[in-house]
Amino acid sequence: MTRFTKRHSIHGQEVYDTTDDQLVAKGGFVAGGQKSVGNKGGNIVLPGAPDTVAYFDDFLGDLIADEWNYAEADTGHDAAAVRAQTNGVVRLHLSSSAAKTSAASAVLNHGLFPQWKANQGNLRMTARLKINDLTGANVFIGFADTGATQMPVYDTGATAGQISPASNAVGFLYSGGAGTPSTAWRGVAVNVDTDKTAVAGAAPTANTYDVLEIILGDTGSGNDGDIAYFRQNGVLKGSIKNPVLSTRAMVPVLAAFASEDTGNQVDLDYINISAGRDTGE
Repeated sequence: MTRFTKRHSIHGQEVYDTTDDQLVAKGGFVAGGQKSVGNKGGNIVLPGAPDTVAYFDDFLGDLIADEWNYAEADTGHDAAAVRAQTNGVVRLHLSSSAAKTSAASAVLNHGLFPQWKANQGNLRMTARLKINDLTGANVFIGFADTGATQMPVYDTGATAGQISPASNAVGFLYSGGAGTPSTAWRGVAVNVDTDKTAVAGAAPTANTYDVLEIILGDTGSGNDGDIAYFRQNGVLKGSIKNPVLSTRAMVPVLAAFASEDTGNQVDLDYINISAGRDTGE
């Protein structure tokens, strides 16, 4: 991942050296920037830095099959599709008859190859999405090692609470069919089949976009990925230590099902994924 090593002042403006001896502007350097998009000077990470691997999709005139894998376990779902609307949006249209289980979810993942690990360093995901109807919605956005047709983490409001089909997962969960604090977004994680204590976020507004960001960092132990930070609309909501097995390969996932007798839809406006490039060591 790109790090700034020296700070300079040019006509009162701050510029920086990277570890590659490149002179960059802090706010304008988007190929490998480290700050959260919710921070001053933070930005989307775009491909282009030799020591950062990154992916960004705005779903403009796109085909899902180009970069994404869509799977559904209930025939009542309408297939995910890019919508002809401003900004470019991919929509999951959920079935009103689907069973309230992970196996009946609609799943959009970034291909079938798990290529992202917490120990890469500075693993990040930023996504802008909205839920049409909050009642009964179960929505997960994040990283997971689960299969293509499973929802990694969900909660239907039963006494079992959080249910995690994934062995390792970290992300945001909204579960409108459950009790407190599921009326809000939650930061969730599961490490080798052990659920972590969730982080409570803020309640979304129906049909209104939230920007959700997950950052897997280092607490200072020297072990990349030993802490996950959760930001909602730029505000830090909390963190989870040792969220996933740091060496476990995962895929970016958006998964959802409607846990009430009504249909629903989830719109994903954009998604950004980045991490340090593998050193080969």
